[in-house]
Amino acid sequence: MGSIAPEEAVPTFKTPWIQTPLVESASLSRAAGCRVFLKLENVQPSGSFKSRAMGNQILSHLIKPENINRPVHFFASSGGNAGLAAVCAARSLGYPCTVVVPVSTKPLMVQKLRSAGAADVIQYGETFSEAGEYMRDVIMKNGDANESADVVKVALHPFDNEPIWEGNSTIVDELVTQLPPAVGEEEEAAHRGRPLPVDAVLCSVGGGGLLNGLVMGIERHRRTQKKNQLVTVTQSKPIHLLAIETKGTDSLATAVAQNSLVSLPKITSQATSLGAIRVSEKTFQYAVSPPAGIAVHSAVLSDADAARGVLRLVDDERVLVELACGVCVEAAVGDAAKASVSAGSGSLVPGQNKKRKREAEDYLTQRDEGYGDDRSSEADEAASPCPPLQSKLKQMVPNLCPDSRVVIIVCGGSNITIDTAAEWRKMLQEGWVN
Repeated sequence: MGSIAPEEAVPTFKTPWIQTPLVESASLSRAAGCRVFLKLENVQPSGSFKSRAMGNQILSHLIKPENINRPVHFFASSGGNAGLAAVCAARSLGYPCTVVVPVSTKPLMVQKLRSAGAADVIQYGETFSEAGEYMRDVIMKNGDANESADVVKVALHPFDNEPIWEGNSTIVDELVTQLPPAVGEEEEAAHRGRPLPVDAVLCSVGGGGLLNGLVMGIERHRRTQKKNQLVTVTQSKPIHLLAIETKGTDSLATAVAQNSLVSLPKITSQATSLGAIRVSEKTFQYAVSPPAGIAVHSAVLSDADAARGVLRLVDDERVLVELACGVCVEAAVGDAAKASVSAGSGSLVPGQNKKRKREAEDYLTQRDEGYGDDRSSEADEAASPCPPLQSKLKQMVPNLCPDSRVVIIVCGGSNITIDTAAEWRKMLQEGWVN
C-alpha cells in the first residue's frame, strides 16, 4: 500500500502583545460621577492597542500553509501607530517590516519607526489611503534587489480585516477576568445577563478596528454565556459602547448622520491617528444596527477637548497619550476640567476673574491625586469651584449612578512628547476651544 505524506506541521509563535492592566481611577471617577476603569493599552510593546491588531494580523499570515518555512517581508501603510506596532510585532517574531506613511507624519514618529527596526520608512501621499496605494502599486511591485525571489511579500491593513478585529477582541477576554464581580443584590441585578459587569465602554474611532474588536469580543462571550446557561437568560440591559472621534476625523459620525458609508474630503484634526477618511463597512454596520445587548453611540469632540483629556491623564494618572486617546477621557468627564483651565484665560466674568482663578488654583492643589477614596463626598462637591458639567457619557447613558461601571480604553499612541502636552496646556489657558 502507498503511504500518505504527513501534512507539514503548523509552527507556533509567541504572542506579540501583552495582557494590560485594568485600574480604577479615583480622580476620573469623581469627575465622571461613576466608577471609571482605565484599560492601559498604552503599555503594549508598541505603545498602543495596535500591538494586538497588527500582531494578530501578522500571525494570521505566518500560519498560512503557503507561507510556512518561507521568508516573509511585511509591508504596512499607516499614520504611525499601526506601522510601529507592525514593526515591533514582526521584529519580535524575526521578520522584516517596511512602513509607508503619509508626508504629514511627524519626524518623531518616523524616527521611532526607524529605531524600532523598520526595514525602511517611506513617506508618500496625504492620507493613509494614498500611502497604502503607493505601497502596494510601487514599493511592493518594484522589489528589493538584495532580497531572494522566494520572499513572500505581505501587505498589512491598519484596521480593516478580520484578524485585526480578532486581535482587538482579546481586550474583552481580559476584561472578563479583570473587572471586579458584581457585589450585592443591586449590582447583581444591574449586570444580570450581561457578558461583562460593565455599563459602558469608551473607545476612540479612526477606521473602526478597535470598535469592531470590542463588539466581537462582547458577542463571543455572550454566546459562551448562553451556551453555559441551563435556563434562558432574562433580557439584560445593554452594554453601551461610545465611539468617540475628533472634529475633522469624524468619518463614523458623518456616515451615521447620512445613513451611508461616506468618506470625508480630508482630515482637518490634529488627532492624525484617527485620520481614516472612511470607516470600515463592518464599523458602519455595527453603529447603525448593533447586535442585541449592545448599544453603540457616536460622539464628536474638538481637538481642544481631546487636549484636556490628555492633560487629565498627565496630571491625575501620570500617563502621556495622544489626542486620539485623550478624547475618550474628556467624553467621560465632560467640562469638569474646562472651568479650571479657563480660570487663567481671561474668559470669566469681569471683576470675578482673580477670585475664581485663586479658587480654581486652590482646588487643583488640594484635589485627590488618585490615592484616596473614589467616591466624592457632599462636602467635596459643595466646596469645589469647578463642579462637573454634563458629559457625552451622561448624555448618552443618562441613568449612570455612583456605582455604575465605565471602562475607558486608553489606546495610547507614540506620536506625543511632554513638550507637546505643555504647549497644549498653554493654548488652553489662552482660550483654545476647537
